[in-house]
Parts: sequence; structure tokens; C-alpha cells
Amino acid sequence: MKKENFNLDNLPKENIFKIPENYFHDLPMQIQAQTSGHSRVVPIISWSKRSTWGSVAACIAIAILGYFTLMPEQSSLGSESLADVRNQEIINYLIQQNLTQGDIAEQFNINKNIEIKDSELIENLKVSEKDILQSVDLEDIGEEI
Repeated sequence: MKKENFNLDNLPKENIFKIPENYFHDLPMQIQAQTSGHSRVVPIISWSKRSTWGSVAACIAIAILGYFTLMPEQSSLGSESLADVRNQEIINYLIQQNLTQGDIAEQFNINKNIEIKDSELIENLKVSEKDILQSVDLEDIGEEI
């Protein structure tokens, strides 16, 4: 058997497909006739109580997590923040708070009744002796003695 090479030029050039007369003219009317009367609306989303409450619970959980995640952190006051406040500003603040001298004197009397040793104060301040000596002006102490 000898194998012949396939050549497209040797194929007959006739159209083997036949289209009925007025097919494309009548096609839209045939499709419309077949689909009319059979239209049914299918809802895209169906809601139930379960899915509604699930959605609400998910939104609340996201809101709570977002609040605690994005809530700004409150930093503590620095050790130097009150050192910059002038005495007159403190007095003005106390006047604005409607504190009388009697209220302030009463607080001093309450604090006098509490006995705190000097060593406890230094421990609570968490300041080393070296820091204390650096902050004290030794010339002023020598003049008072």
C-alpha cells in the first residue's frame, strides 16, 4: 500500500450545508414563541432569618474587633511633663475647679496624718542617690548650714 499525500486542492469545492429558505428571518419569531409564557423570575438572593441574623452577628464581631484593634493606646505622662508647669498655672487651675483654701488645707491635714518614712519615699520614686545628688545644688545647702 502506497500512502498518498493529502492535498486540500483535490477536494471538491461545493457547499455541503443547506440553509432553509427565510431561516434567519423567521428565527427570532420562533425563539420568542417558544420562550413566551414560560418566564419565571428566580430570586438572586434568598433571605432567611438564619442568614439575616448570621450577617448581623458577623458585622457586630467585625465592629468589635476593629474597635479594639484600632483603638488608640493611651501613653503615660512623661516624667518631665509636670516639671514644666509653672506654679501660677497650677493656682489658676485650682481656682477654676472652685477649690477653696479650706479644701486644700484639709487635704494637707489628711496627708500629714499618714506617716511615710523618707526611705519609703525614695523607693517609691525609684530614683537613685546619684540622680538626687546631681539635681541638688550643693552650694545652696552649704549656705543654709
